Amino acid sequence: MSEHDELGALDRPSPLELPRCPGPREKLFARGAEVLSHDDLLSLVLGPSSAREGAAGVAGRLLRRHGLRGLADLGPEGWRAQSGLSPASAARMCAVFELGRRAWGADAEPRPRVASPRQAWERVRWIAAARKEHLVGLYLDAQNGLLATETLSIGSLNTTRTQPREVLFPALAHLALGFLLAHNHPSGCLEPSPEDVDFTQGMRRAGEVMGIELYDHLIVGRQGYTSLRERGLL
Repeated sequence: MSEHDELGALDRPSPLELPRCPGPREKLFARGAEVLSHDDLLSLVLGPSSAREGAAGVAGRLLRRHGLRGLADLGPEGWRAQSGLSPASAARMCAVFELGRRAWGADAEPRPRVASPRQAWERVRWIAAARKEHLVGLYLDAQNGLLATETLSIGSLNTTRTQPREVLFPALAHLALGFLLAHNHPSGCLEPSPEDVDFTQGMRRAGEVMGIELYDHLIVGRQGYTSLRERGLL
């Protein structure tokens, strides 16, 4: 090999030096705990796992089976019964949720539930009177408790659109498990347009990538609302 070839070889990065995808710990210190998913937060608390699926796999399995609120209600024996957890991990998880309960206080007001299109409409019906289209997001926990209501965009007389990142960022910030969208038609027409359907499908797909489910999209007018899920369009 010539001297030129040797120098060139030194400049080329080794395959072993490729950057790895940041883990939950790196994301937490780089961007804050607010952006971490439920799975990320739970895997951090679990720590290194001896289970074959690893901490991230155990966290995902627990969340799918119980939901975040269900995990909070497990108690000591419930945590000890979960497969893939050592006694130390079970005790740590029970302690973490108990600390959370004490921090927020036993007398905290329960979150309002949004478990149906009508309950969602009651939260956003105010946009029916708006002259311009408003896109609003309702972000929910595992028990359909309302974590936050966000006005995502305000458009023209007949259209408002935004990017998936603008819709999903509040879901990440509030650690939502799912969300609903609602927008008004100032004309009063409650029929979803082809653009409404395409937009909804795109948001559903974007949410699926992030593990956050789009439960429904409502068209709101002065005469009521239309649920795209009830229409079979979601």
